[in-house]
Amino acid sequence: MSIEFDNLHAPLQPLRIKGIEGDVYIQRDDLIHPLVSGNKWRKLQYHILYARQQGKTRLVTFGGAYSNHLLATAAAGAILGLQTTAFLRADEPIDNHYLRAARLFGMELIPVSRDDYRDKQGLYDAHFGHHAHAMFIAEGGAGEAAWEGVAGIVKSLPFAPDYILHASATATTAIGLGKGIQACGYKTRVYAVAVLNNVEEQRRLIQEAVLSEIVEVLEGYTFGGYAKTTDFLMDFVKSAIAQTGILFDPVYTGKALCALQDMALPGRGVFLHTGGSMGLFSEAFLRRM
Repeated sequence: MSIEFDNLHAPLQPLRIKGIEGDVYIQRDDLIHPLVSGNKWRKLQYHILYARQQGKTRLVTFGGAYSNHLLATAAAGAILGLQTTAFLRADEPIDNHYLRAARLFGMELIPVSRDDYRDKQGLYDAHFGHHAHAMFIAEGGAGEAAWEGVAGIVKSLPFAPDYILHASATATTAIGLGKGIQACGYKTRVYAVAVLNNVEEQRRLIQEAVLSEIVEVLEGYTFGGYAKTTDFLMDFVKSAIAQTGILFDPVYTGKALCALQDMALPGRGVFLHTGGSMGLFSEAFLRRM
């Protein structure tokens, strides 16, 4: 399956889940590709476009052991004929289904300590500074290229929604949506549901992007922290999947759905499915199914 900029299979459809009222649609970015899906592809696509334009042949990025971004980069690289390397944040040996899949797609994984991981530019320079065909991609694909890709979501919508709600870990998607709204001249509000305990950091990034009047970060939906869950959240996610046939996960989209239910927002809204459903099949969550 090829991934092309003008052929994204990401339909918009009504969202019908018990307890979520109002005129709500779901943007099915999870259908872009089984692994290179959601905001992972949106954030990668222009990095890859610029890499091709500059004659780069290797993508070098960063992430943790359960990073959807690493897996998406590995799969996209294999599909599009690019080599991939990732510096893996790991103080001890790690192996899981994410990393096995990344290796299957040919990704080179370089484990580094958490202390060394903090200096990402230094790691890149030490290993690839002499490599003219390598391209640095920030953790999670963050940066202006990512904003450009995410902004395309807004432009593709068939109407100007009153709000867009999504799961947020780094504010990159929120900023991209905000910039897309500005470009379209819409009055849409973005609700970024923080899924880990970094609300102030996300708000600072949004403020620096001069988007505070468009984007609001919602707190109170971490359910104990990043990749943590509760019986309530797991039951909610399982119910949502059974009602819709759409895979949601307890790390990102499930938490955002809980916020959507609680908010009961007026008007016509869009829930952005940011992909990452592979998190649902982590061993810790499978034991609670």
